[in-house]
Amino acid sequence: MERKLRDLQLAEKVEKIAEKDVNLAEKVVRSFEDREAKIFGFLTLFKLTRNPDYLKDAVEMAETDEDYLMIVERSEEALPEIAEMIESSYRKNLAYCVLLEKTGDLNLTTKISDVRLLSASLKRVAMKRHYPESLRVARMIPDPYYRALALMELGEKERIDLKDEIAEAVKQVDNAAMRRRLEDKYYKRK
Repeated sequence: MERKLRDLQLAEKVEKIAEKDVNLAEKVVRSFEDREAKIFGFLTLFKLTRNPDYLKDAVEMAETDEDYLMIVERSEEALPEIAEMIESSYRKNLAYCVLLEKTGDLNLTTKISDVRLLSASLKRVAMKRHYPESLRVARMIPDPYYRALALMELGEKERIDLKDEIAEAVKQVDNAAMRRRLEDKYYKRK
């Protein structure tokens, strides 16, 4: 456990080492015993150098769905081929949500089967876009709770009247407590 902690702390310092000497940083990463620290270190080297061998090394070190998810999350590049390696449906959904938010590629929505995860990600994507594209994305959100939240934020941000759409989305929320929370939030904003 002590070695794992030391490796993880060193992995966080790999970037500083690599800025001065990439070869030394690579030797440090290869010396790690902890798999997670090695993956993190290789991803850091890949980020700095764009050398695909470091990404390949990180993927080869991965053994679990959590490892593959970490690669997708920490890589600055979109890596759908890594997301496909994940067996767990939930973690695969998370990986595709990360990719959706990184790229804004709405085609990825077809890869996400969890409606709540998809909705939360689409809300974040909508908030990053400019109007009217942001409104188009907000209207795509399948879960009425997240759709209502997105529409509320957009209405306020863009100073547009979306009260009918917001009211309709709020009405569709099945959970009474969540519906009440939305109503409280909406009517406080008015």
